[in-house]
Amino acid sequence: MIAIRDFTRSSSFRVGVLLTTLACIAIVLIVYFWRLTSSDLFISESNAAVNAKANALVTLYENLGIDAVKSAIISDSNQPPSSEKAPPPSFNYQRSFVVLSKDEQVVAGNLASIPLVLERHRGASFDTAEIVITRPDSSSRKTLRQALMREDVLGDYTLYVGRGIDDLYSAQWFGKTFSWIIVVLLCALSILSFAIAVYVVNRINRMSQTADKIIKTGSLQERLEIDSNWDDLSSLSFVFNQMLDTIESSVNNIKSVTDSIAHDLRTPLSRLRNTLERIEDEQLREDTTQEADNLLNMFNSLLRISGLETTNKKEGFCSTDARAIVEDVVDLYHPLAEERNIQLSSQLESVTMLADPNLLFQAVANVLDNAIKYSNEDSMVTVHLTTTSRHIVIAVNDAGIGVGEHEILNLERRFYRADGSRTSTGNGLGLSLVSAIVKLHDGQTWFVHDPLMQGHGLGVVFCFPR
Repeated sequence: MIAIRDFTRSSSFRVGVLLTTLACIAIVLIVYFWRLTSSDLFISESNAAVNAKANALVTLYENLGIDAVKSAIISDSNQPPSSEKAPPPSFNYQRSFVVLSKDEQVVAGNLASIPLVLERHRGASFDTAEIVITRPDSSSRKTLRQALMREDVLGDYTLYVGRGIDDLYSAQWFGKTFSWIIVVLLCALSILSFAIAVYVVNRINRMSQTADKIIKTGSLQERLEIDSNWDDLSSLSFVFNQMLDTIESSVNNIKSVTDSIAHDLRTPLSRLRNTLERIEDEQLREDTTQEADNLLNMFNSLLRISGLETTNKKEGFCSTDARAIVEDVVDLYHPLAEERNIQLSSQLESVTMLADPNLLFQAVANVLDNAIKYSNEDSMVTVHLTTTSRHIVIAVNDAGIGVGEHEILNLERRFYRADGSRTSTGNGLGLSLVSAIVKLHDGQTWFVHDPLMQGHGLGVVFCFPR
């Protein structure tokens, strides 16, 4: 049995999908931001602003003359006509500047000298330059490695309009670098979330398979494989193995006690039966010896079941003609069925399987004996042997008194007898022995209520792997 057959239905997968979806959304937003910063949009807007400012001053010169340009520059830069006063210290000279010069001297503007061009850079959409600007107080010079600057000749004057874009290039570089780092981290998070989901599901399935194998085979010697010690599932596996150790020890102690009792009592019962043979009263002798035989059969069955469950002996296994085995059982019980006027029919396919012929015969015989024993006269019992691509199936169906659907789960328990069978002879160990034989052959036993659609009856199905 696999606990999580469909990986997409697991909670781990859903958490992984949620984290991956969020990561993908974040990646899309980051890629958008990266494209936005790498598209030179902000630099283009700054270039447009520089051109707009320069065009406005050129238009003003053409319409009103150079004095109007001077006044506009002085007004915009908040610079008084007298050059003795410095402009307000809050003005950011590194971002934008407007200078009007004549004969290499500054006439108006927010710089103390004409911008000195160190190097020009040609671009596809706009040109930039590395320039040196001087503050109005002439105490410091600033180099702008990336700046937009336009020069226009207004008669005898030269107009310089520019803007430093070092901060925009720095922001662009930071945005690209940060975006790539976040994208890589989110991709790693997505891969890690799926890896953890797969790891958790695989570990849960391994635990489930081990537990299912213990349930099917009854072998408490199975243990979970522990291949790590850093995760909680490994700790859970360790505790689970400790629990199995405790359960195995308890079950073995119980089996040891019951086996010892059965073994120790078998000899005194045999002696008691021999003593009962000396009773002169024939009816009393027959009744008492029969009860002694029942007790001996019960203890022998208990020891037989214990031997099959604990030793798991397969020395008698060989390639066996299953059809021949089932045919022998059917032939054996035909006279009994005819005596009770029960129609016993069979449909058997030819198949060979690895099995213990004696144990397989005993299992089918026990089930067929019960089917005939608990069937009414003029009823029907069918035996089928069929095969599939992966299984060999033996089914014994009857229309007898059957059992209640709520009793089916208890039929393999030792000493359990259904309500309808308590008045007949038996010790409740037959189906327990059958179940142990089937498990020894790595098979499964199934019980079907009303298999012949008569309103009552029981079907017993053996399913063996091919």
